[in-house]
Amino acid sequence: MGDELFKEFKEHSVAEFFRKNKHMLGYSGKIRSLTTIIHELVTNSLDACEEAGILPDIKVEIEKLGADHYKVAVEDNGPGIPLEFIPKVFGKMLAGSKMHRFIQSRGQQGIGAAGVLLFSQITTGKPLKITTSTGDGKIYEVEVKMNVEKNEGEIVSTKVREGMWRGTRVEGEFKEVSYNRGEFGPFEYLRRISLATPHAKIILKDPQGEVVFDRVVDELPKKPEEMKPHPYGLTTDELLYIARKTKSKKVSSMLVSELSRVTTKRVKELSTYLLRDIILKKFKDSVFWNMVVSCYLNMDIEKYLEKFKDYISDDEVETVRALIKNLPESLEDLKRYALKYITMEYLFNKLSEEEINKLKNHFKKIPENFLEWAEKNYLSATVVDELNRKVREIVKNPEEFIEEIKNKGLISEEELKKFKEEVKKILNKNPKELTWDEAEAIVNCLQSMEFMAPPTTGLRPIGAENIEKSLKELLHPDFVKAITRNPKTYKGGIPFAVEVAIAYGGDAGRQGDEGRKMEIMRFANHVPLLYDTSACGLTKAVKSINWRRYGLRGEDAPITVFVNLISTFIPYTSAGKQAVACSENENEEIYNEIRHALMICGRELEKYLSKIRREAEEEKKKKYVMKYAKIFAEALANILNKPVSEIEEKVVKLLE
Repeated sequence: MGDELFKEFKEHSVAEFFRKNKHMLGYSGKIRSLTTIIHELVTNSLDACEEAGILPDIKVEIEKLGADHYKVAVEDNGPGIPLEFIPKVFGKMLAGSKMHRFIQSRGQQGIGAAGVLLFSQITTGKPLKITTSTGDGKIYEVEVKMNVEKNEGEIVSTKVREGMWRGTRVEGEFKEVSYNRGEFGPFEYLRRISLATPHAKIILKDPQGEVVFDRVVDELPKKPEEMKPHPYGLTTDELLYIARKTKSKKVSSMLVSELSRVTTKRVKELSTYLLRDIILKKFKDSVFWNMVVSCYLNMDIEKYLEKFKDYISDDEVETVRALIKNLPESLEDLKRYALKYITMEYLFNKLSEEEINKLKNHFKKIPENFLEWAEKNYLSATVVDELNRKVREIVKNPEEFIEEIKNKGLISEEELKKFKEEVKKILNKNPKELTWDEAEAIVNCLQSMEFMAPPTTGLRPIGAENIEKSLKELLHPDFVKAITRNPKTYKGGIPFAVEVAIAYGGDAGRQGDEGRKMEIMRFANHVPLLYDTSACGLTKAVKSINWRRYGLRGEDAPITVFVNLISTFIPYTSAGKQAVACSENENEEIYNEIRHALMICGRELEKYLSKIRREAEEEKKKKYVMKYAKIFAEALANILNKPVSEIEEKVVKLLE
């Protein structure tokens, strides 16, 4: 029976997987598929030019050959591709120079260019034609196909000619695609990428003519620098991966050389954290555990469980006691409940007994829902910060813990010495011999320690000034305000920064049947996101703003909202890379940064609109008053026996 079941068992290459699941790469729908082709080739060209320090000149040609059949060519003035790398760049999935580097870039996985070849091949059966030169006097014209079963590129033909041109041109034929200049097509994609790449010149030649998106700045942005992983963003698996690749001979030196913000001094501090966790492990499930926990925690959780026993469920009490038994691994979950209880304590001190009884049902909520309710109704930002600070200090420092353990007679000097030797052995061992349990212990300890935020040299913003220049050039707005926020981290240690802008009036907004409405332009690492709008956290952050507060009629206004998220790792919702995962409950650091930046821009817009309204009201009053100036001048002239023209002139001057 088992033999029969496994007769059809086969191995498949990653290229075969994507051949059957091309929608995961963005090849779904005729217009979207063509936009994806343009996106992959143009972003490759931009990345290549910028890496080589060349101001990008990119030409995109789209020619209709038949019904749903187009020829596409993308040409750049970049550094060119050496002949031996052409089959790898265009014919092999998951091959590239970016995925293993901790640095901001448009592409990451090494799928894009190979995906274009794969789509051409499965819709027309034809190869891609690559014309490239590194500027050495030889121009190569290469036709390349993909061996899907092997996930390898194969050169079909090669021609070499003399010439001093430098760059790369990619040509291919594609079926099951369609072209128009609508809001989801290549034209709109290029319009938006020109906004996010103000130093690039992009020429589009399509069936409707030629459009030039000229560069608005003549200077390349500063290149991002490759960064090391930060301890807060580290996982056990990643640490073991680093351990396999490192050239360091000891775990201690590996941590210093391979991680950001880790020094020899911090490794010494790490040893005390490891010592603390080894001691905790020794006492787990023993009769002394509660005594050990009292030495470990700065907060008596049992006291809170007793104090609030009439307000929380029995299930919650059991959950919290189980978390205490599983310390230190369960510390992060325990902190959620600790924050709930100190918030409850704050409310009990603030509110009357009658009010507390009215709110009784809210205290039974899970920590996240309870805290959201409390923040919305009772807590100021200052109080929230203070309560969070208390929870961050829930654990005593290792030296204090060890001292208390010794004072209570729970551990002898001899045992302590033995545990110290165990820690020393872990940190001195060859990284390649590191076990999962040891790596997990190191990661847990690193994430308990205080580290500076990661450096942000791996990020490269567009810059507020450049965004404003681009928006003015493209939309001719009456008002524009851009802001680049200072870099922050999400998921503990992944650096990111947010850039937003608001353009109002002129050609800003999206033209609809009832006039112009709000247009949201989303970008991730300078790349436009045209699809999956409603599923994207960037959209949700924009829509969460109460725009009426800033003088607008909600979303029925001639306004373009620009949002660019830059990071060494963008948390996309899928392989199609068209929506970002962030909300109030997921990667909330990104979501909140976008909101804060938009609020700053919104306040500037509100000042502008208030000024416009004041000026309009003054003009209206002036016209109203001037309407009666002549009548007033005539009456006054009769009283004073002076010419009407003389009096009228003086009255008008006075009113003005």
